[in-house]
Amino acid sequence: MKTLFEIQDEFFKHLLNNFNDGIVILNSDFEITYVSDYILQITGYKREDFIEKNAKEVFPEDVYELHSIFEAKEINSSFKHYKKFHNKDGTDFTARVRYTKGYDINGDLRYIIYLKDNTPFQRNQDDIIRKAITIENLAKSRKIRNGELDKAILEILESASRSMDNQRINAWVFNEDQSQIDCIGNFDAVENKLVEQQTLLRANMPNYFKLFDTEKIIIASEALTDPQTAELVESYLKPHNIYALMDIPIRIEGDMIGVLCFEHTANIRIWNQQERQFGLIVAQMISLAIETNHRQRITGELKESLEVQKNLMKEFQHRVKNNFAVISSLINLEGEKAKDEYHKSLFQESRNRLDSIAKLHELLYKSKSYININLKQYLNEVLDNLTDSFSASHEGIDIKSKIDDVVLGVKIAIPLALILNELVTNSYKHAFKNVKKGIIEVNLTEEGKEIKLVVKDSGAGFDRGALKSHSVGLHILDDLVKQIDATLNYRSESGTVAEICLSIV
Repeated sequence: MKTLFEIQDEFFKHLLNNFNDGIVILNSDFEITYVSDYILQITGYKREDFIEKNAKEVFPEDVYELHSIFEAKEINSSFKHYKKFHNKDGTDFTARVRYTKGYDINGDLRYIIYLKDNTPFQRNQDDIIRKAITIENLAKSRKIRNGELDKAILEILESASRSMDNQRINAWVFNEDQSQIDCIGNFDAVENKLVEQQTLLRANMPNYFKLFDTEKIIIASEALTDPQTAELVESYLKPHNIYALMDIPIRIEGDMIGVLCFEHTANIRIWNQQERQFGLIVAQMISLAIETNHRQRITGELKESLEVQKNLMKEFQHRVKNNFAVISSLINLEGEKAKDEYHKSLFQESRNRLDSIAKLHELLYKSKSYININLKQYLNEVLDNLTDSFSASHEGIDIKSKIDDVVLGVKIAIPLALILNELVTNSYKHAFKNVKKGIIEVNLTEEGKEIKLVVKDSGAGFDRGALKSHSVGLHILDDLVKQIDATLNYRSESGTVAEICLSIV
């Protein structure tokens, strides 16, 4: 029959053997009195290799360090660090070691060493670091950033395969009605390249496709016997020697567009949480590569379409310019046939209006912009044209202009130029009948959301009311002012002042 002391001793040893750490107990002479089973497991030694032996025999290179640590420690205080140990088979392992000292129930001094194999933890840390480096490198990938889909897919799958220690990894995308899933890349680590993979049809594996419909991660650690993958066994798993697989959804803007599949060969594999998280990040890299490629393709198509439209617009502007030139020539020919000054002036005014519009198209053609025009450049060219047109009959009349650098849309610029054309023409025709010298001032300013055009002459002025009934120019002027929702006001001020106010958005 066991004594109480023996029972207590057995219970104590049982308790110590169930600790997560291995335990070595030494007496005050540094003789080993106890070694837990865990120590024997991780070192490969037997209990007799430790028990009743002095630390000098078991840890010859560490004995002085042990003495120093224990002598420096107070009772019940502890010290922890990481240290390399030797197994019986000659291999090394790194352990987390904690030292403490105290008294047993008999009051005898005891030194205690707690030891934990750090290899699994270190392996896990190395694995995390390896995956983090893989993700960092992929995040910097020029192939992904440039939208080179085939090259990007190869880079992503190859990097993920190395990081996961996985032979086969492939990416799939659904067709439009999700009746099939097409492989866009299948990397085989043994062949070290992308290998061909056939399309999978929903009709051939309806239950497996229903798993895709859940949009969740599919885990099959023992794929050959897992009910989830039963439809794949003969047609897919066995031919490719696949024993375990993990399917990760590939999403774009929240919608699942395909799956990233990790396929483990030769034996079963338990997919841990860290691997699932890594798989999700790799799937995001796949979706980024697909999105970038799509954007690059659309951008390329838009650029090509825009270039075509630019060429067509250039051709259109060129033809418009030629047509204006032909019409202007015809007007000049007809004007030369006129037998009186009144009809000649009508042809001249018509040609000036036409030239005002033609100048705009010429500037648009030169600037390669078909929406906006610089008013300063445009209106100054209109004024130059009017000066040339009236120079012979009004040699002493000068035009002075001060026009702000304003950019406006063509829709407003053309009517505004025609308004200027009419106002300046009226000044030439009616303000200086009996005057040989004079000045026509043109000012255009932009203040906030308002544009103001002022045309002022130094002539005798004219009675607008008297002209309105038979003046084509004034009728055109009124229509143009209404067209751009502007206001036109006249006043006498040492001549005639016409002021146009226009609000812009």
